[in-house]
Amino acid sequence: MRVLPGHSFTEQLDIPLLLVILFFLFFLGLVYYLRGEDKREGYPLESDRTLGTGGRMKVVGFPPIPAPKVFRLMHGGTVMAPRPEPARELAAFSAYEFPGSPIMPSGDPLVDGIGPASYALKSDTPDLTVDGSLKLTPLRNHPHYRLEETGIDPIGMRVVTRDGFDVGTVADVWINAHEYFPRYLEIDANVESGGRRVLAPFAFANIRKGLGIVRFGQLTRSQFSRIPPLASADQITMREEDRLNGYFAGGAFYDGSPTEDALS
Repeated sequence: MRVLPGHSFTEQLDIPLLLVILFFLFFLGLVYYLRGEDKREGYPLESDRTLGTGGRMKVVGFPPIPAPKVFRLMHGGTVMAPRPEPARELAAFSAYEFPGSPIMPSGDPLVDGIGPASYALKSDTPDLTVDGSLKLTPLRNHPHYRLEETGIDPIGMRVVTRDGFDVGTVADVWINAHEYFPRYLEIDANVESGGRRVLAPFAFANIRKGLGIVRFGQLTRSQFSRIPPLASADQITMREEDRLNGYFAGGAFYDGSPTEDALS
């Protein structure tokens, strides 16, 4: 008579296997937590299903949206997330009659912020440094800052658009006072281009020292005249920044009739 060996669950469970099981449980819990936390912004999703059901169906997904949490801001004040987001009216219509179809602009897409010219409704307050001062500021307000002497000083140069029109003169340079690099050019536009001072992102500028011009190949003169204005002459808010950069980013895409560049 032969006796078969018995089997027990604990005989198959050793310390290394237990650690592997605990690691995977911890990892799954971490993924669940992080996936829930990243839903504090942008959820519930804006969906055609929500509109089609009169707001009854919320597109949330898995895991659910976490409970609201209050965050204390570095420079005072608090913000709650998730929070109700203001509805933004879009001057656009659906290209096709099915859920998820792309939208088409019904007005001026650059001004309305459609497609590549879109922008987020960020906080309408300026970005601040650690000590509470303005991070983005014009050089005229900070004489202890100056442009690198070995570089190009664009102040005083003429500004030219993609269609070859002279639209103004560079009046000042706005810098990032925290990281020490130029961010925007302040342009004194001529009468034909709006007759006001506007900001243009430095990253979109093509500075041609030999010709003494700064060319913005994204905008035509008519588009340049509609650059979104700032609420203050000496500061820019985070929302204004996002809208301004979106305006220049969408300029070339929404130009209906490309014009030969007279300067190329």
